[in-house]
Amino acid sequence: MMLQFFKKINIAWIAGLIILSTILAYDVDNAYWDDYDKIIYWDVLSYYAYLPAIYIYHDITLSFIDKNPSLYGDKFWPEKPATGRYAIKTTMGLAFLYAPFFQVAHPVARMLGYEANGYSPPYKIALMLSAVFYLAVGLYFLKKVLERYFSQPVTAITLIAVTIGSNLLQYATAEATMPHSYNFALFSVFLYAGMKWHEKHNLSYSIFLGLLSGLIALIRPTNILIIIVFILWGVHDLNTLKERLLLFLKKYHLIAVMAVFFIIVWIPQLIYWKFISGSYWFYSYVGERFFFLHPHIIKGLFGYRKGWLLYTPMMALALIGIGMMYKRLKELFFPVLIFTVLNIYVILSWWSWWYGGGFGLRAFIDSYSLLAIPFAVFVSWALSRNVVVKTASVVLICALMALNIFQVKQYQMAIMHWDSMSEKAYWSIFLKLKQPANFDQLIEKPDIDKAMAGLSDHP
Repeated sequence: MMLQFFKKINIAWIAGLIILSTILAYDVDNAYWDDYDKIIYWDVLSYYAYLPAIYIYHDITLSFIDKNPSLYGDKFWPEKPATGRYAIKTTMGLAFLYAPFFQVAHPVARMLGYEANGYSPPYKIALMLSAVFYLAVGLYFLKKVLERYFSQPVTAITLIAVTIGSNLLQYATAEATMPHSYNFALFSVFLYAGMKWHEKHNLSYSIFLGLLSGLIALIRPTNILIIIVFILWGVHDLNTLKERLLLFLKKYHLIAVMAVFFIIVWIPQLIYWKFISGSYWFYSYVGERFFFLHPHIIKGLFGYRKGWLLYTPMMALALIGIGMMYKRLKELFFPVLIFTVLNIYVILSWWSWWYGGGFGLRAFIDSYSLLAIPFAVFVSWALSRNVVVKTASVVLICALMALNIFQVKQYQMAIMHWDSMSEKAYWSIFLKLKQPANFDQLIEKPDIDKAMAGLSDHP
């Protein structure tokens, strides 16, 4: 009886519970909601700004800032278009995801005697819970996608390694309200819904994919690249490409439905921009741009300032897995490969290729749901080999996970600098929980003016 019970246990579920329990324990232990400059801070101030502006201050123009700049000046980061009205810099997509939790926190703050201003502890706790909730949703749907192609052990290892063994760990805990874990979740749901659409071609999935892709793009416009994966899902040669094009022509009405619902998600944003700036399209990142002719590929992948594969080496196994996919999971090889190449190129073409302060190159976290597939391909290959390869691969994954946990700890303790690491600085603190006395002389602060001009970010 006991043996049959253990055979029925879904170890991928156990993996998910381990991940979420770890994150919840971390959040409770650190109680960041008691810190003034935690949870609703930096970029989150802008993503979140729509909610207090609308529901508490009843003024989307943010004119109340001028009435009391000492009180509101550090809570909003607006731009000022030619109309003279304040414009919230970021798009409102993430505010949509925060909103249900904000709506619960607002009356709770009043009932418990906290200041109902949008920034007291009940609001912060609600936002932290929103991050945990959406991460759980993401893990659930990623599990369902992985189980379509891989065994329970492979799925479980992949879920734990991609979450705990990457910089997603930092952005699911200490900086959970940043957009990355939310985007990770949305990508997971998109992959599952896209997979189901290609099985059923029905109206409900078409509507859902339109809404979902619109929301993904509304949070981070460059993430619209995920559409490539939907278009090429299952395409592995010219014949299947022709079949896909014919399918889209045959189901043109469903594609049109997706486009319509994609636009519907954007309507509130377009109306807001029109009201604030006088135009339906307002570019709020003044002076910031992409340099597509000068991407920082090498620095972005391997550089000491923020190199993705240096600070998140676990994802190198996912990139290796892409190469293995052509033989082991051919139907997904091209969509994963093309998306990954374009995603790397676009992300590392941004003027601030290191994406400001943070642990590692956080812009890549959004795509970890997709990269979990080639990672699982690598794990599946490793577990199918002889005992030496199998053991070495498990040890490697465990070692990379331990390294990631340690480096996250270094970052949280401010031992690792948030944007100015150099080769000398990196090795001076490698596997250490204390900076050398001359650490400030070893770091290399980025030259913002040069970077914004498309030049080297070094001083």
